[in-house]
Amino acid sequence: MNHIIDTGEVLGTVEVTEGLSEVCVSADASFDERAGRLVVKLESFLRPSDLLAKERHFRADWLPKSQTVTESVAREECHEAAREIFHRWARKVRDSAPRLRHA
Repeated sequence: MNHIIDTGEVLGTVEVTEGLSEVCVSADASFDERAGRLVVKLESFLRPSDLLAKERHFRADWLPKSQTVTESVAREECHEAAREIFHRWARKVRDSAPRLRHA
């Protein structure tokens, strides 16, 4: 498996029981040359926005569960396809967040 991208983004902040927290998404994509298949592992999580707090990741019930997306693509298309999958994931997570304040 060849590594394609490892990316993440803070979508904004929300007020939860644990306090003001950042809504984060991440994607880790690899390409299986032999199978001609792109594999993208997607995650969503919260983390404290307080810079003095120890960083930890936690979940809320409204966040989409982590998932793995696989697509058959040509090697030259895998980077663009992985980015597109990540952007769709970020949009899905953003749409699920209550009262999201943009970062």
